[in-house]
Amino acid sequence: MLSGLYVERKSFFHSLDPRVKLLWATLVLAASIATQFNGLKSFPVFVSAIAALTLSGIGAGLAAVLIFNSLVFLLITTLVWAGMYSGHGSPVFVLGFLRITDVGLLVASGKFFLIMSPVFAFITFFVTTKPYHVAWTLEKMGMPSKVSTAFVIAVSLLPTMVKATRDVIDIQKLRGLALDRGSVLDRLRNYIPIIVPVISRLLSDVWDLSLVLASRYVGYSKRRTYLLEPRWSSRDTVFALLSLVFYGVIIAWGLQLL
Repeated sequence: MLSGLYVERKSFFHSLDPRVKLLWATLVLAASIATQFNGLKSFPVFVSAIAALTLSGIGAGLAAVLIFNSLVFLLITTLVWAGMYSGHGSPVFVLGFLRITDVGLLVASGKFFLIMSPVFAFITFFVTTKPYHVAWTLEKMGMPSKVSTAFVIAVSLLPTMVKATRDVIDIQKLRGLALDRGSVLDRLRNYIPIIVPVISRLLSDVWDLSLVLASRYVGYSKRRTYLLEPRWSSRDTVFALLSLVFYGVIIAWGLQLL
């Protein structure tokens, strides 16, 4: 139940210490923020996040699906941000009232990478790190045991919530429930037979989980102990140094320090 997003594989990212993976994901976030107004500068960050997602062992197919689905968001950001900066730069595409300039494209792509690069990076982190080790990493950072445990449980329950919602929707559709008919209020009202069973099912799962945690004495001690703790290796040191140099240069480039 608490496997969460983790996928059991043998990959380069699976073999890394969770602390260095969290450092890498944080650097991706920082570099994306520093280059958010220039897609040309943030593009290497996006490519590195995609490469990491592919190397995480989840398969190039799933990575391609995530990238394809993000193209819709790219179209939306292009229309919004390119429209806001239509008066800056040279026009690239003009169709009626729609005027897209080179500056608008750079800003729009930068905003797109600002969202998607950290998303791909943290997906890679959770896909390649066991929830057990995620909690251990957060505690090593100084987070209280109760908070780290609650965070890991919340993240781990996301796939369960999605699956439960999908199952209830399929069952209700077989019973004749139409979710795409009527006015907006009617459609919202049609979701009531879905929300109630989903909440009821999740409350049942949470109750069972609370009994399991109580039987293991979770939350009653100030400091949680771990039987299997990751060990920092030379591979982690090399990866951390390369990440600091690579994203440090991009951050300095984005902040116009270079």
